[in-house]
Amino acid sequence: MSSASNLGRATFPTKPCYNCRRRRRRCDKSQPSCHRCSRDGEECLGYGRVLRWVDPPTAAATAAAGNLRRLSSQEHGGPCDAGSGGPDAAIRATALIRPALVDPLLSNLSIDSRYYIHHFSNVVCRDLVSIDQQDRNPFRSLVLLVEEHDFLQAIVLATSAMHLAVLYRHQGRSSRGALVDALSSKARAISLLRAALEQQPLVHKEILLAAMVFFINLDLIDSGRGGWKTHMQAAGSLISSFQTAEQQIDWTLAPMADAIAADCLTYRILGSTISSYEPDPAGSGLLQVDQDAAVFSILSRNEAHSYHCCPPLILQIIMSASRLFGPEFSAADGQARLSAAQSLLLQAREYDVEEWVYNISGLAPHDDLPTRVKLASAHRAACCLYIVLAVSNDDEGLPDMPDTRPDGLAVEIYNSLASVPIDHVLLKGMVWPTFMAGAQTDDASLRKWLLERLRAILGLKLLVCPWGYVSTAIEMLDDIWTRRERVPKSQRMLNWLQELKGVRNGCLIV
Repeated sequence: MSSASNLGRATFPTKPCYNCRRRRRRCDKSQPSCHRCSRDGEECLGYGRVLRWVDPPTAAATAAAGNLRRLSSQEHGGPCDAGSGGPDAAIRATALIRPALVDPLLSNLSIDSRYYIHHFSNVVCRDLVSIDQQDRNPFRSLVLLVEEHDFLQAIVLATSAMHLAVLYRHQGRSSRGALVDALSSKARAISLLRAALEQQPLVHKEILLAAMVFFINLDLIDSGRGGWKTHMQAAGSLISSFQTAEQQIDWTLAPMADAIAADCLTYRILGSTISSYEPDPAGSGLLQVDQDAAVFSILSRNEAHSYHCCPPLILQIIMSASRLFGPEFSAADGQARLSAAQSLLLQAREYDVEEWVYNISGLAPHDDLPTRVKLASAHRAACCLYIVLAVSNDDEGLPDMPDTRPDGLAVEIYNSLASVPIDHVLLKGMVWPTFMAGAQTDDASLRKWLLERLRAILGLKLLVCPWGYVSTAIEMLDDIWTRRERVPKSQRMLNWLQELKGVRNGCLIV
């Protein structure tokens, strides 16, 4: 057959892509890239040979690497901590004696700091979005700014080191060096950020906001406890200033500032459902941006990036429902609260999550839209459950409102999540609805399934989301179930959510 007859004929790969071959998994051999890689948030390296630098160290260099690695461990307690082992340690040890080309922006950093920046860019930033798109991840732009802003550099290093410490802990490896680096960098970041905030007028507000929100991320990675409320309030005040001082914002950094502001608002909204966090009643902080149009606009601009996969309108409804616990309704009669809850429930029930998902702009070409629909449906059901529990202790739900039984809503959450693969990259977006369903249900088999899903986020998929707040959510569920078993159902005056908000707990579950 002549070569001309082959023109225009598609050629299909005969072997799996490089990533699937290396991980020994099934590959769909799609062109131009594997759908499995796209779904898992990875950059597909294609079906041909992958070119790599080949210049192996000599035996003498390998021995010197071992000596330098031990020296670094003894003097600095950094990521080369003795006992960490594994391929990462070998890679870093080789870098100590045979460095690769270094980004000029990072040339003044130590080897350990460059390693943490590398981990931040390649792993932490991937955790912070739904499906990572290498050239469209707004958080990676922070790497370009760490040399210019010392407080940002310190909190980025602290966040990355804490992420590694938690990851090592879940792998059963020594995390001492990374944890020491995280805590020392955090202390330095606090000091530097305080100095930056004392300057008047404030400059680089978008960079200050990024640092504040990453203090919250640091707490989430650690345990979900800590000083996140203070950072949340400070970040809220700064977001408020954006609304009135737009000329002071560097709009070249607008996508990054937008994404960070959206994360802060999402943390505030979901966090307020379970924790006792309340904005300053005097009207400072986040209350200034709790205007429906402003919040919805910020969240909508970043719906393609948000790893929570929760529709902005559902977040807006949750925010309004949180006020049912506040002073606005505390002095009102029960009917007023009930009417407000019924109105919010109708808004949530009538919202078409499938239409929302299929109209999100900026998603990856091979994004898993059906799974997004499942997660959005789970958030909608969890939102309805939250509204019902805010105003009623009745097992039958709200009067004249069908399908508002709390146990039925917990099952609805389960039904939405049951078909999401246990190793899916979007699994990290299901923590809050899973917690809500688990805290509500008394069904032992459903509790077991929900716990398995939370543990899967921590352990089944390497480097997806080893965030400590997920472990805290599991501990809180165990505590809620234990306390419920101690009190007969006939003697319960409050439901679990009302009790949880009443004990002034300081946990952030998002």
